[in-house]
Amino acid sequence: MRREHPLDVPVDEEAASAFLLDLARALHLAYQPSLLVEVRVKRAAKAWGLQVEVFTLQSLAMTEVVSARRPRVAFARLPFNPHWNLGRAAALLRLADAIAEGGVRLPDARAELDRILATHSPYPEWLVFLAYGVYGAAVAARVGGAWLEMGVAFVVGVIAGVIHFGTLRSQRMDLQKSFVAAFLGTLVAFGFTLVLPAFDAVRALFGGATLLVPAMVVTLGSLELATESVEAGLPRLTYGLLRFMMMGVGITAAGTLWSFAGPLPPHFATQALPPLVTLVLVGIGGVALAVCMSGRPRDVGWIVCGVLLAYATQAATKAVLGDRGSPLVSAFVLGVAGLLYGRGKDRMPMTVIMPGLLQLAPGFVGTQALVALLGAGGAGANARLFDVLLVALQLVLGLVFATVVVPPRFPVDREDPVPPRAGNA
Repeated sequence: MRREHPLDVPVDEEAASAFLLDLARALHLAYQPSLLVEVRVKRAAKAWGLQVEVFTLQSLAMTEVVSARRPRVAFARLPFNPHWNLGRAAALLRLADAIAEGGVRLPDARAELDRILATHSPYPEWLVFLAYGVYGAAVAARVGGAWLEMGVAFVVGVIAGVIHFGTLRSQRMDLQKSFVAAFLGTLVAFGFTLVLPAFDAVRALFGGATLLVPAMVVTLGSLELATESVEAGLPRLTYGLLRFMMMGVGITAAGTLWSFAGPLPPHFATQALPPLVTLVLVGIGGVALAVCMSGRPRDVGWIVCGVLLAYATQAATKAVLGDRGSPLVSAFVLGVAGLLYGRGKDRMPMTVIMPGLLQLAPGFVGTQALVALLGAGGAGANARLFDVLLVALQLVLGLVFATVVVPPRFPVDREDPVPPRAGNA
C-alpha cells in the first residue's frame, strides 16, 4: 500500500542536516565514488524539499543545507581505510533510493540508517579468516602457482585476514597493518622454503597478500579524477599508492632480515595447473571472496559470476594480445555486465564489478611488482610502478566506456525535480 503524508508537515532542518551528513558518510565508507555520493544525498534532500551541497574527501564529509532562515553546515572525519561490506552498501543504496522516490519520512529514514550501520558481518570472524586463506590459495593458482604455492598462500592469507579484518575495531593501524601483514607474510613464505620441496615463494606470497593490495582504492581514485572530482580522487589515489608502498617496505624489510641469516630463496619456474582446474579454483575463490566482502548469501552466485567473467575475459585477451592482455577490454566487459545487473530491483552494480576488478589489477602487475621488490627487478622497478598506474587508468577507462553503453539509472548531473510529496519529513 502506498503511504501518503500531509504536505504541510514542517521539515526539522537540524535533524535533516545531521541525517544527510551521516548518509553521505556511510555511502562514502561503502566505497561509492564521491560524485555518486553527492548525487544520492542531493536527491534524498530534494524529496524533503531541501537543497543541500555535499563535499567529500577521502577522510572528510561535509554537507550544507541551504535555507532561507539559516544555512546549516556539518562535517565529519572519516576513517581512511574502511572494510568492504557489500551487504551494507546495498542496503544504503536501497535506503537512499527509497527516500528519493518519496514516502519515507525523516524519523523512519534515521531509524533505518541506524539499523544498517549497526549491522555486523553476517559471517563469524573465524570463517572470514578462513575465507582469506582460501581466496589467497585461489589467487596463487590463478597467477600460475601449483599445489605447494596454494598451500603456502592459504597460510599467508589467513595471517593477512587476521591482521586486516581483525584490526577493524582500531583505526590506528590503517597503514601499519599493510606493513605488518606483508612483513610477516614474507617471513612465513620464506620459512616454508626450508621445510617444503622447491616452490615459487613469490607467487605464494602474492596470493596470500592479494587482498591487501589497494586495487579498489586506486581504481576509485582514478575514476574520481576522470570525472573531475580532483579534490576527492587525488587523496584517495595517493593513499592507495601509499598502501602499496607500505606493502613493498614490509616485503623489503622481511627480505633484508632474512638475508642476515642466509640468501633469499631462489625463484623456481612452476608448472601451472590445467586451465579447467584453475577455473574451478577461481570459482571457489569467488565464494570465499563473498565471505571476505560480507556479501549477502543471495549475492554469492553473482559474485562468483563476476569473478569468472573477469578471469575468462582476461584469459581471452591474453590469448589474443599476449601475456598482459587488455585491462581496458576486461574492465569494459565487466562494467557492462555489472551495470546490467544493477538495473534490477535491489541490486548494486559493484556486487559484480568489485570482485571482478580484483581479478584484473593484481593479475596483470602484482606478481611482477613483488618480484621487483624482492630484488629481482633491478632498474625495471620504476617501469613496473608505471605499469601499476597504467593498468589502473585502463580499468577506469573500461568502466567509463561501459557507462556509455549502459547509462546509470539517473545521470549524475541531472537536476531532479522535487517529488510531489516533498516536505514529508
